[in-house]
Amino acid sequence: MFAFNSFLTEQKNLHMEHLEDEVLNGGVEGTRAAINFLQGLRDMLAGHGSSSVNVTVKWDGAPAVFAGINPENDQFFVGTKGVFAKSGGKLNYTETDIDENHPGGGATSLNNKLKVALRELSKASIKGVLQGDFMFVPEMLKKEEIDGVSYITFQPNTIVYAIPVKSQLAAKIMSSNMGIVWHTTYSGNTMEDMKASFGVPAGSFQESGSIWQADASFRDTS
Repeated sequence: MFAFNSFLTEQKNLHMEHLEDEVLNGGVEGTRAAINFLQGLRDMLAGHGSSSVNVTVKWDGAPAVFAGINPENDQFFVGTKGVFAKSGGKLNYTETDIDENHPGGGATSLNNKLKVALRELSKASIKGVLQGDFMFVPEMLKKEEIDGVSYITFQPNTIVYAIPVKSQLAAKIMSSNMGIVWHTTYSGNTMEDMKASFGVPAGSFQESGSIWQADASFRDTS
């Protein structure tokens, strides 16, 4: 039996499979891993776990953005999954780097999203290196009426998010140049050797008036 916590730490959090995909992709071994995970989750929920477990929400943003300070040169960068490549990692320190590593145009393109992230996240005083899901730029925001209620909506990937127009959250989103949800922290002396830990400790980033930021921790708002 695997401990539940053993599923919560990875060398790099580049991709997470759904349990049903583990069965299809991994055959017998994938099925065994899925069963062990569910048994560990059962034991945790029944109070049999040996330590506390934090629950996070899986946000459906795109792309996965990595941002922070490169420990090898103390410079701020943004990037996608290529930042951890063993040779020629695609770390973007300038907009010129972004044009070279991620060519393309358009307000909702990867090129523009990374340029916005470079400008905005440099204001957030990020500690170390963080990973998050990019949620929106202003061009992605729409006003829609659903069941007679006005909402601000945006669709970063496959899920459409809707926030009531009259809410404080909608006001913050509409005044922001980008949105991001942080969920993973990285530590290490080199980019290649960094290790991931799920969650983002308090103080890992500072609030900015032009960024909607959140961490992925589950909060019961019922």
